Amino acid sequence: MDKIRVLIADKSSVYTKMFTRAVTETDNKISVSCVTDGDEVLGLINSKSYDIIVIDAEISKPGLIELVNIILMKNPLVYVLVIARPSAANKDLFMDALSKGATECMTKPINDSYAENFDAVKRKMNYLIKKTMRKIREENVASPDAVPVSTMKTPNVNTFNPEIVLIAASTGGPLALNNILPNLQKDFPVPILIVQHIPSYFTETLAQHLDKKSKLNVKIAQDRETIKAGTVYLAPGGLHMKLNSKNNIRLDDSPPIGGLRPAADILFESVAKSFSGTRVLVVILTGMGSDGKRGLVSLKAKRDCYCITQSEDTCVVYGMPRCAVESGLADKILDLDKIYCELESLCYIQT
Repeated sequence: MDKIRVLIADKSSVYTKMFTRAVTETDNKISVSCVTDGDEVLGLINSKSYDIIVIDAEISKPGLIELVNIILMKNPLVYVLVIARPSAANKDLFMDALSKGATECMTKPINDSYAENFDAVKRKMNYLIKKTMRKIREENVASPDAVPVSTMKTPNVNTFNPEIVLIAASTGGPLALNNILPNLQKDFPVPILIVQHIPSYFTETLAQHLDKKSKLNVKIAQDRETIKAGTVYLAPGGLHMKLNSKNNIRLDDSPPIGGLRPAADILFESVAKSFSGTRVLVVILTGMGSDGKRGLVSLKAKRDCYCITQSEDTCVVYGMPRCAVESGLADKILDLDKIYCELESLCYIQT
């Protein structure tokens, strides 16, 4: 396995030393570089490839959002952790960063003791380093084999009228969802269920943000509620979301799948097994990894399932969509700004 590289961009020497120590105590073979402003970040990423970049929200020259954009243009697979001092404005700032493709956000710990602060930082870095190692292992595995056509049902798109929409998204997903949901009409005729990989403490913020901008009702899914048309159900952070035969949402804390909870595979497989209808429209948006592929196999085998994937050119990370395409599970590839039109075209009954 190649040596992992970490870049820490923070003008605070206290936190720079804390994050550096957290990395080296997790794995002393990891390479760590430290800078104090955005120009230095840009200089380094032009000559080296980093796996994890930690950025203080108050970074200057350029500012945080511009810097995140540039970093991900150069290396869309890098994990970006945005850190910020405690503030009432943190949630909005963090949501902006996540919408632009940041992977994680963290409020700088300000406990009474240095040891408590360091432990919080070390837990976060240990988590990101493990995710990075897992990603590297996955990249070294050959591309997934295509699913045999004989096991899949491919509906006729000219007559296909979905009864439910399932959306899976990860890195860059908040931005993609913000492009799709606000453009859908208030009388959208079917329920929409979404699994978005995002830190659990931002799920409610994302739902509120999307609800304010959308004509549809966007909410966090509640256990045992019955899904209905015109409503968007976002899987709560830290819980898997399933659908039973009565079209009731069920939430559980069963083990993560591939390190993910919620996982799109869990939702997709439950719909394949239990959904009272037959016609399912799946949308795979930007994201790292392969979540959704296994569930798509089940949906294609057991339901009339039509799958749209986001195009590589418009993805922050072309991982989840690529996996669906290369596995032969995608029926249509669309640029992000075309997806909402396709949803409306398919979901409204033509008269």
